[in-house]
Amino acid sequence: MALTTTTIMPAPVQQSFSLKLLSVPTPDLIHGFTAMKKMMPKNGGTTLRMRRYNALDTAMVPLGNSGATPPSQTPSAVDIDAKISFYGTWLNINEQVTLQNQDPVLNELTDRLGVSLRQTEDELTRDMLASTASFINCTGGTNGDNPTQITRSDVDTVVRALKNSNARTIISNIEAQNKFGTAPTRDSYIAMGSTELIGNLDEVTGFIHKNQYPSASQGLESEWGAIGNVRFFLSSVGSISPNASNLGADVMNVFVTGMEAYAMIEQDGYSAQYIYRPPSIAGGPLAQNATLGYKFAAAPRITNDLWITNLRATLA
Repeated sequence: MALTTTTIMPAPVQQSFSLKLLSVPTPDLIHGFTAMKKMMPKNGGTTLRMRRYNALDTAMVPLGNSGATPPSQTPSAVDIDAKISFYGTWLNINEQVTLQNQDPVLNELTDRLGVSLRQTEDELTRDMLASTASFINCTGGTNGDNPTQITRSDVDTVVRALKNSNARTIISNIEAQNKFGTAPTRDSYIAMGSTELIGNLDEVTGFIHKNQYPSASQGLESEWGAIGNVRFFLSSVGSISPNASNLGADVMNVFVTGMEAYAMIEQDGYSAQYIYRPPSIAGGPLAQNATLGYKFAAAPRITNDLWITNLRATLA
């Protein structure tokens, strides 16, 4: 009687590779899109000095008919310095990875480095705002903490402070249309916060979700909605101060900003450099390894403390 043998396919042959790679979790980058973009010139030192002249007094006293010359005013200015810092990261890639892998490794890693670069810029700006922006604690909530959860009265307090400081709004109003369930939005300041605020914002009196805007194209992907004269943009990497409330709860830092309140300074010729060194250059005596990386120079800086406020809140 003949023996029957079963042939087992080797493991690699039993696998098929999907040419479409899975999505990579990427946060919304919200902290830089309202920043002024400024450039540090080459060979200009390490610090960019920005100057703002103070407003002059108004002339409320009539000149009269005596011909007397009124006293002159003395102009003054404020200088704001921003020192450039350098950042970067890189990957080491063995030549066999690109030689034998079925997916386009270098293309995908270049994309991942690009996201890493922009996310680094975003988080640098976020941390700068958290450490330097003046703040207002929410007090209108009912959770018994300090700060409390965010309420309409807290949003109105921030808007009033920005308006009293002559901060200009960033987004124009959206006029109402004859569509079911829609509502107009006002000229608005921009608020940037954590996605942990989802749910709390929905409970605030007068909250308008972005799907209620008259035109769907008026709301950005990272936008959650509007309260009064503030439109809220949320990110999974929004600023949170752990255990910072009176009761030890996490505090949400919500940066409410007007126009030209802060800047991102880049270095001329060094804004973003992608560096690829093939194995023939970076791979050592046997040319086995390639390197891929980026580096850049930047400095985020508040330019007017009166035009940006950190509205600190806990969760309900």
